[in-house]
Amino acid sequence: MHIRIEEEGDVEIAKKLAIVGLSCIQWCPVDRPSMKIVVQMLEGEGDKLTMPPNPFASTVPTNLSKPGRVFQQELAIISELE
Repeated sequence: MHIRIEEEGDVEIAKKLAIVGLSCIQWCPVDRPSMKIVVQMLEGEGDKLTMPPNPFASTVPTNLSKPGRVFQQELAIISELE
């Protein structure tokens, strides 16, 4: 994805959208903002937003001593109707 930044304010808009987007994809649903909060975040000042934690960082401990399993499944091909 390529975003063209033409004006000085575009940087702040891009930063705001990224922070709000990362907030909305948090792994645990309780960590995600409500739509009301999202609207407030988008309408408010971007300098007050804080970067959310990494949404893909696992907080569940993993057992690295167990070998991983490989899953294979063939998917059926669905042709498009013309």
